[in-house]
Formats: sequence, C-alpha cells, structure tokens
Amino acid sequence: MSLSGAETLLHEALRDYLAAVAAQKSPHPPQLAPLFLKLDSLEKEHAPHLDPRLRHFLESKSYRKAHDYLGSLVSSGLAKPLSPTQTCSK
Repeated sequence: MSLSGAETLLHEALRDYLAAVAAQKSPHPPQLAPLFLKLDSLEKEHAPHLDPRLRHFLESKSYRKAHDYLGSLVSSGLAKPLSPTQTCSK
C-alpha cells in the first residue's frame, strides 16, 4: 500500500513548510502564511479520511511530527507496495 493521494499532498506541503521555516533567517525568507493556509485547507478537506494520529498532529499544528509520521510510513515500508518474493539462485 502506498501513501494515499491526500497523504502525499500533505507530506509535500509539510516538506515545503518545514523548508520555509528553516529558511526564515535567510536575507529573503519565504512567506509562511500561504503555507499555513494550504496546510489548513488540506487538513479540513481530508480530515475524515486521515489516520487519527496524523489528524491529531495536524490539528495541534505539530507539523514536524506530522511530517515525520508520514515519512516513517514510507521508510518503514508500511506505505510501499509489497515487493514480490525473491528466491535465491543457488
């Protein structure tokens, strides 16, 4: 199973937000308001279909935790399609 479309959109929006936060000390920092609005919009639109933990992180504005949670699904293989069984050629 892969990330749902909503989870993928949220993961990308969270990545963009966290990158913008990290760039706030640069000479021309990106605006955060449009990113907040996008995250709020995605949360409201997809909340009924999201995992309760992810929904809690988003409602609490714990965007790092939400990003890390989605990233853990991808890296743990829980969000990846199952690979076919491989056999040894020996």
